[in-house]
Amino acid sequence: MKMTQKINLDLDYYKALRHELHAMPELGYQEHRTAARICRELERYGIPYEEGIGGTGIVAWIDKGSAGRSIGLRADMDALPISEETGLPYASRNEGVMHACGHDGHVTMLLAAAKVLKDSVAFDGRVVLVFQPAEEGGAGAKAMIEDGLFDRFPMERIYGLHTRPSEAFGTFLIKEGPVMTSVDTWEVVVRGRSGHSSQPHHAVNPILAVSHLVQGIKEISATSIDPAQAHVITVATIEGGVAFNVIPETCRIGGSVRAFSREVQETVERRIRELADGMAQGFGAEAAVEYQYRYPPTVNTHIESAYRAAVACVGEAKIKSTFPSSMGSEDFSFYLERVPGAYVWLGSKVDPEAETVPLHSSRYDFNDDLIEIGVCYWTGLVREELGA
Repeated sequence: MKMTQKINLDLDYYKALRHELHAMPELGYQEHRTAARICRELERYGIPYEEGIGGTGIVAWIDKGSAGRSIGLRADMDALPISEETGLPYASRNEGVMHACGHDGHVTMLLAAAKVLKDSVAFDGRVVLVFQPAEEGGAGAKAMIEDGLFDRFPMERIYGLHTRPSEAFGTFLIKEGPVMTSVDTWEVVVRGRSGHSSQPHHAVNPILAVSHLVQGIKEISATSIDPAQAHVITVATIEGGVAFNVIPETCRIGGSVRAFSREVQETVERRIRELADGMAQGFGAEAAVEYQYRYPPTVNTHIESAYRAAVACVGEAKIKSTFPSSMGSEDFSFYLERVPGAYVWLGSKVDPEAETVPLHSSRYDFNDDLIEIGVCYWTGLVREELGA
């Protein structure tokens, strides 16, 4: 694909940097070598930074002009607990850990953009570069916020970019409103009374209560939530009993909830609690419910600059603004609860007939040819927001 703008960039250098990062993946809050490598690169550019924010997070900044305005650009840097099976010469050297979600590419694109912004882009204000730990379930965004991210580095808006291997190469997916769901986890422990299977009348079998509770929880969608409200309620674990002739004391059940609104989340929590208490009491047992709100929905609140920056890079025909929102979740949502901004996807699939190797696959590898597009997008976004 020919881009509409040409970026002055040493692509071979940044491809090699991406391969270096790919070979040294680290799990959330353990990204010490990755963070050190990012810091060395920022020092090479002469860009100031602070490290150790939210654990292993790094915040760098580029100041030009005197407008006093600022925007944030974020790259996630953690890897996944997956054994790599790509066979690449730069495959993971950290057994059981790999960059299977493209975060090595995200870091590379933002570092390359930082170099271009520092050296050759005119703007008036501050660009804040957020290198975030622990996106993969560790809520690194929340940790950085709680460590004073927005207090220490005020931002008018914040933007995120993520690769998407199922979409055509160079295609941007950008739209207003909810783009990813929340994710909550829940667990119910039903406590009965243990006993011998030959004398069930002297026991209270928690497995029976849980068996009915599974059906009740799965019926919440049909009975308590507007059918127009997309969501997923998953029953994922059941644990109870150790022997065929012993009625156990407890049975544990758990799962997750994904939704695009707080209203749906609260409805599901209320109904799980009501059903757990009712089912347990009906069988003479007791229930304890734990419901955790983990990531909120990711809701785009300002897409105009992102849209124009993407069009300037790849042309209007490569922009998709109508597409199904994802039932996956992202901790970028914590930023968007505090500051307007947008989270967009960038497609990487070159051959439409080829198999798509999805994110979080042991065979996944970031497409290096996206680096130039990502840099074009980030630098164009800064021009749109802070153009001198």
